Amino acid sequence: MTSHETEKMFEIAETCVYCRCGCCKDGCPMYSELLEESISPKGRNELIRAVGKGIVEPDERTMRIAYSCLLCKRDEFSCGAEIKNADATEAFRQYLVERGMPLLPEHELLIKNIDNYGNPWGEPKSARKRWAKDFQKRRLVRGGTGTLYYVGCTFSLDRTLQESARAMASLMEASGESYGLLLDEELCCGSTIKRLGHADKYENIRAANAKVLRETGVKRIVTACSGCFKTLKQDYGDLLDGIEILHSTQYLARLVENGRLRPGQLSAKATYHDPCHLGRHAGLYDDPRSILGAIKGLQLIEMKNSRELSRCCGGGAGVKTAYPEISRKAALRRVKEAERTGAQLLVTTCPFCVQTLRAAASESGSKLEVVELSVLLLRTIARKGG
Repeated sequence: MTSHETEKMFEIAETCVYCRCGCCKDGCPMYSELLEESISPKGRNELIRAVGKGIVEPDERTMRIAYSCLLCKRDEFSCGAEIKNADATEAFRQYLVERGMPLLPEHELLIKNIDNYGNPWGEPKSARKRWAKDFQKRRLVRGGTGTLYYVGCTFSLDRTLQESARAMASLMEASGESYGLLLDEELCCGSTIKRLGHADKYENIRAANAKVLRETGVKRIVTACSGCFKTLKQDYGDLLDGIEILHSTQYLARLVENGRLRPGQLSAKATYHDPCHLGRHAGLYDDPRSILGAIKGLQLIEMKNSRELSRCCGGGAGVKTAYPEISRKAALRRVKEAERTGAQLLVTTCPFCVQTLRAAASESGSKLEVVELSVLLLRTIARKGG
């Protein structure tokens, strides 16, 4: 970390401690489950301040507290001072790693997998094209393709989510888009390693991936993964200047608006879950809702907590790995909130949200179908053509 970044982290923590209000606890999903002061944003900022002043020497408990945050930013919308707690916590993780603090044992495998395989899931490079056996003809021709569909590690490697990768590619085909895929040449964006605080490893991944992406010659990158979108759009800085970075919902909303995709009929009630990286981090709330609104017969019913106040699914920032039980409870709380709308469909646009909410719905015996937006959209288009 630069001295400026370190000073900013301690400044955020100092401001929070000075305010002393604790309003952030009202919106913190981790505090909602544990009611433990130390893992609230305010409590974590007090720890950051204490470490900075030399009052506390970092130990395993310090690491546990630093990695108990979902980095969801929900608490920041309850904070009258609009303090950037997630930024401070992510910086604190990096600070601890750079000071030589040992990894949490639960995160060791993630780091090893990224080191050895280039993805968090320990899958070989060749597995990235497993989902795309019907789309091999779309392998990107460098300098000859305008749009790249960047699938991301989780949508391409998790077999339970590969329907989303295929759905997105199918929608691009249906729209007449001239697009390309990197398939087994696609690299991890580095989101996971960055959220875990390993700046050096992240910088290596970012530089290597940016080089590959620039060399494609594309003018536009579309990704359906909210984590990849935030990382490429916000965290790569100027490395991808000149390339338009779009989340799939932005891209699909354009296609629907200009008539290149024409959603059909689906008589159902749906509620939409805003992923943290897409919503609070990137400010994209309207595009997914405009797509759902274009499906004839589909009734969209908002949850009590939606848009900026949406509850986190519990699946992000290493929490699901280190604190699986708390993650499960956060997801179950969100599923129950969705059920109260009377919807049959719980729609979202992030692989981790789909994973986490689907598991909670299954475990609780919920009748909700958790479905990724591109899968739902393709379902209506297929019906229209049938």
